[in-house]
Parts: sequence; structure tokens; C-alpha cells
Amino acid sequence: MNNDPRLSRLEKVLAEIAPDKRLAIAFSGGLDSRFLSFAAKYLGYTVKLLTVRGPHISAEETAEAVQWAQDKGFEMELLDLNPLQMKAVEFNHTDRCYFCKKHLFLELKRRAADLPLCDGTNHSDLSHYRPGLKALSELKIHSPLAEAEFSKQDNREVGALISLDHWDQAARPCMLTRLPYNQKVLASDLTAIGETETAMNRFFAGLNKGEIRFRLRKVSPETFEMHIQREDFKRLSEEERTEAEHLLASFPLFASAQWKPMEKLSGYFDRLLGQKAH
Repeated sequence: MNNDPRLSRLEKVLAEIAPDKRLAIAFSGGLDSRFLSFAAKYLGYTVKLLTVRGPHISAEETAEAVQWAQDKGFEMELLDLNPLQMKAVEFNHTDRCYFCKKHLFLELKRRAADLPLCDGTNHSDLSHYRPGLKALSELKIHSPLAEAEFSKQDNREVGALISLDHWDQAARPCMLTRLPYNQKVLASDLTAIGETETAMNRFFAGLNKGEIRFRLRKVSPETFEMHIQREDFKRLSEEERTEAEHLLASFPLFASAQWKPMEKLSGYFDRLLGQKAH
């Protein structure tokens, strides 16, 4: 057993949440929920994973989450839920995350039954705009990583120490963040973004240059842009950039998408909203 003091903090929090060492975790397959699931099992807990499948999540991400859970021997339940049925989500309101989380976690909590339900919110999330945190608080969902003051970097470092695979996994935010606020969300856009980002990720992975961080974003009703982390873009050769541009253009919806290297990839539409308010 690793004696890192951060792991001891997490063990103490989990013991308070689940004294009988049984719990359920809302599992997306992203770094936070993978780390929490893996660490809880490492610490001797029996863990049930509850995973949502819906139009706001790419089919590839769901398939990867299911495969990882199976490979690691977790009990898992897959739930089909569609948050686009709610107006606040369908029209991508600024508080859509609150309504989406409330809708999804009400059902997840029901499925968890007598097990305490946890999510992967980390301590770093608490300092960002996260309307969904209010829904989690109202539903009394446990966030062990936040309670144990685990940052995203702590998840990576402790994950590596306890042999979590792909501990350096990049953030994978909800696909609704690829779309502008206060415009109707088209399921066809979400499907196209998911399929195309999957193809681009496979291409970049084949270059063996580490994680290339990017987002396909709809910046107007008819216009998409390819936003890519500037430092990652610089690591690509001219030939690799050209190949990537040709691959992206082979998907009809993104044939004319401009490439825009960015210093800060996350929070794009939140920043635009802030600019409009001033």
C-alpha cells in the first residue's frame, strides 16, 4: 500500500462516506472518475460504476469507459438518458449544467439505491464556474476528491503512484461546451463533433507526439472552428499540420473550419459571455 499522505486523506474521506466499504460512482471514463474508481478499489472498496449514455457524450468516450470498467473488473450499469429533453439544455442556457446534472443525478441516485453515490469533482473544480455543483449539493452527492482536497494534478500524481493507466489523460469536457450559449442544440452537431474529434484524436495519437489538445467549436449558426492549444500546434510539423487539415476537411460539416491556435483552450464561450457583459 502506498503511503502518500494524499492517499491517506482520501481514505479517511471515503471511510466517512462508506463505512461498510461499498459505494457507487458516477463514471464517465474521464481522468477524475477513473482515478476515484481505481483509488477506491485500491483502498479495498467494492465499487459499482454508473455510466450515462446520451447525445451529449461521444459514442467513442462511452465505449472507452465501458471497456475500461470491464478490463478492470468493475461492476457497471449503463443508463440511457437524454438531457436535451429539457429546455435549458436544448437551448444551451448558461445554467444548463445545473439542470443537466440535476436530471442525470436524480436517476443515478435512484439506481445507486442504498449505496452512497459519489462523483469525480476535484478540488480544482471548486474555483471555476460550475453551475452543476449546486445540483450535486442539493442532491447530497458525495465528492470525495474535492473533500480530500485533491486537485487535477494530485489525481495525476497519485494515479501514477498507484499504477493507474493513462494517468496523464487530458480533460474531456461535455460536448455541449463546444456549442454557443443560448442557441438550439442540434443532436446532429453533437454526433458530427464526436465522430470527427475521435478521428482527429486517432490521427494525432499516431504521430507519437503526446496529447494534442483541441476542440471543435460552433462559433456561429453556420461556422465551426478548430481550436487547438498553441504549444501543441507548434509541435506539429508543416506536413503533419497539412495532413490534419485535410483529414478535418474530409468531414462535410468541418470542410471550411478555420484552425485557431489558442493560449487557453478551456472556457471559450464563458470568456465570450464575459466580454459581452462589459
